[in-house]
Amino acid sequence: MPSAFEYKEVVGISTENIEAAIKEGLDEAAKTHHVAWFEVLSMRGRVTDANEVEYQVSLKIGCRAK
Repeated sequence: MPSAFEYKEVVGISTENIEAAIKEGLDEAAKTHHVAWFEVLSMRGRVTDANEVEYQVSLKIGCRAK
């Protein structure tokens, strides 16, 4: 197991819920990095022009260093 990790920060976005926004962020990071852990830095939402709620979650993701 590697003893070094690097951080990536991403924002996951979903119109479903907070959990789906977290999963979106993790899935995107996993496309190019080996995700080991994550931390939720902040959660927020907005209302779109179509009156739809959008959930946004800022994540700090620990990735195994290459």
